[in-house]
Amino acid sequence: MKRIVDLMGKPFLAAAAVELLLLVLAVMGLFGKNAIYEYGAEQQEGGVFRNINLPAGTYEVRLRFETDVDAVNLCSVIDPAQGFKRLLTNGEVLYSGRQETGFMMWLLQDSDGLEVQAVHNGGSLEVQGLTLAQNNGLQRIRLALAVTACLLVDGVWLWFARDRRYGIDPVKKTVVFSLGLIALFASLPLMTDYILSSGDVGYHLMRIEGLRDGILAGQFPVRIAPEWLQGYGYADAVFYGQTLLLPAALLRMLGFTVTTSYRLYIFGVNLATAWVAYRCFRRIFGHPYIGLLCSMLYTLSLYRLYKLYMRGSLGEALGLLFLPLIAYGFWQVFTEDHRAKAYRWCFVPLAVGFAGIIQTHLLTCELVGGFTVLLCILLWRKVFRRETFLALAKAALCSALAAAWFIVPFLDYMVTGDFMIHHAYGRTIQERGLYPAHLFSVYPFTGTSVFPAEDGMVQAMPVGVGFALLACLLLWGYLRFLGRKFLKEQEGPEKKYVILGDIGLGFSVLAMWMSLSSFPWNRIQSLHRVTATLVSSLQFPERTLMIAGIGAVLVAGVLACWAFRRQHRGWRIGFCGLTAGLTVLTSLLMLDHMVHNTGFVRIYNDEGMGSGYIAGQEYLPYGTDAARLLYRGPVAGGDVEIEGYEQGPLRMDVSCRNPGGTGSLNLPLLYYKGYRAHDVDGGAELRVYAGENNMVHVEIPPGYEGTVRTAFVSPWYWRLAEGISLAACAGLAAGYYRACKKNRRQGEEGKGHA
Repeated sequence: MKRIVDLMGKPFLAAAAVELLLLVLAVMGLFGKNAIYEYGAEQQEGGVFRNINLPAGTYEVRLRFETDVDAVNLCSVIDPAQGFKRLLTNGEVLYSGRQETGFMMWLLQDSDGLEVQAVHNGGSLEVQGLTLAQNNGLQRIRLALAVTACLLVDGVWLWFARDRRYGIDPVKKTVVFSLGLIALFASLPLMTDYILSSGDVGYHLMRIEGLRDGILAGQFPVRIAPEWLQGYGYADAVFYGQTLLLPAALLRMLGFTVTTSYRLYIFGVNLATAWVAYRCFRRIFGHPYIGLLCSMLYTLSLYRLYKLYMRGSLGEALGLLFLPLIAYGFWQVFTEDHRAKAYRWCFVPLAVGFAGIIQTHLLTCELVGGFTVLLCILLWRKVFRRETFLALAKAALCSALAAAWFIVPFLDYMVTGDFMIHHAYGRTIQERGLYPAHLFSVYPFTGTSVFPAEDGMVQAMPVGVGFALLACLLLWGYLRFLGRKFLKEQEGPEKKYVILGDIGLGFSVLAMWMSLSSFPWNRIQSLHRVTATLVSSLQFPERTLMIAGIGAVLVAGVLACWAFRRQHRGWRIGFCGLTAGLTVLTSLLMLDHMVHNTGFVRIYNDEGMGSGYIAGQEYLPYGTDAARLLYRGPVAGGDVEIEGYEQGPLRMDVSCRNPGGTGSLNLPLLYYKGYRAHDVDGGAELRVYAGENNMVHVEIPPGYEGTVRTAFVSPWYWRLAEGISLAACAGLAAGYYRACKKNRRQGEEGKGHA
């Protein structure tokens, strides 16, 4: 305690006491927020409950109703007297198979004129009552904000205290400040109270809600989103890794609205991308300012911002987070001294990078895997060195083990199941390729068209690597055109950096060509069913620009190395200033145009989105008609008689009897491998299979009478894979920590002897 007081100063004790008091008050506020407000049918007028008095807080709105139509009528909440953004909710549409709503409402100030409306748009609608159930969601938000504020205050205080006592390197200060500024620039579209209505953003919001719902239902890791598709469940998580979506789901569980959770999460993604890129590029090029420049070029790259905001491709944006790590991993494996003891751990960044993209975006993994094969062919002499080959093998093995918890279920479904994704090989993509003019666009105009074959360049989206990175590629190409002698005479970069620049240039040019409509995608697709599936799964050739982007950033880093080797400061200031200035200018122009010209949505409660949107339906069992997946109860088949049922997330208990021959229960659950059914009393297993429209069917034997429990249970080998992944990650982290500690100790001993 004395050391803390000496470092932080006595005023910190008073500040800490205030913080503790605030936290105690915030925790105390969690209790007692469980009031229930009941309103009978006689209290409504034409489907409207008026003049409701409520204290500020969060509430679950439960409107009891009966209707004979689906998604036509709706329940909404209004309060004309509330101030700006003081009542946050989107309401919920009504289904004939349900008798009660259950959506959230955020009331940020006391109300004495609230109205809950049952809006009749068609069919019959009978309102039977209303319940408003208070919870402590608002208090959880306040507690989270209080903890965050305390941590920020303490962190800033500690930073300045250490600076006063010991002095912090100005370079480190510059790096920290600049990384924050880069993340801030990249987050310009988040500085609103809404989300840009881009292509896939609704789908990824559904993934976040599915992860939250699965965790609250007792699943971990989540395999099937229980509320998706009107409660039938959707196995998106088996095919599309959701590891990095966990922070967003936790924000939702804390009580934040859908919009706020997403905006906070995307800011975290931008900050993480800037930091990871800086750490990796700094270690590649050996200079903090070059690492900072490359981090800016990468985080603010037009392609990344376009994918994140205009296309709403969150999975791809998360995959881009790991590309600098993979680049650094290959740099270590191919350039470090393979005879040194530390070399045995150089595979770790590569393993972490590949494990990351496997669990975030498989299409990114597909592209990176293809270019990895090409890289190994180019550097085959180094690949077949014993130590290097072992390092690459360890990287492959460790990434597979770390991601085994995702890979095993994915392969299980892909091999044993029949899903829509298995039948997507006929989709061609060459006509979706870009024109060369896309790549040379200077002003990043934010249009809406993603089909150049139909619309040409009219209203085209801002697809490309960006003018600054393109200029770096052209400059390096010009220098290489002048020849090695010129580079040597001009004190050019070291040989390993020259090779890095050449590979970066070559990969970038190839990737840009692959993004064009002139690349023979259709011919490659026609070679074999395997190539047809791989090509079709890319969907858009523009995805190859992620490789062009990372390659161009590496080229820019090589040019910066050359500038920093020059004795005259003008080279450094000129190159870095011009490159950074062009990047910031073009990126902010694009983001500014985007904010002013793109539509937006404000989504507060997840029910406001509905639960039926599944994008391309790739993970539906083949032949499923999603339009028929509506809320309903179980249906008896044969002579089975249903006496009652109770439904939970991915679970249903049905009390029934079967006086005749073999019968069945048709349950409102979408069949995926893993569903099991048994008799509650005797424990006898019952056969479960995919029936009509791929819904869960349970075979009921003759003479049966009792309660059948049907639920989704992960197979034992999925659980085994989870344990393997956990052990692999723990072992990898422990071994790498020991190696780093040993290297630091050896370095300190070397300094001492010197």
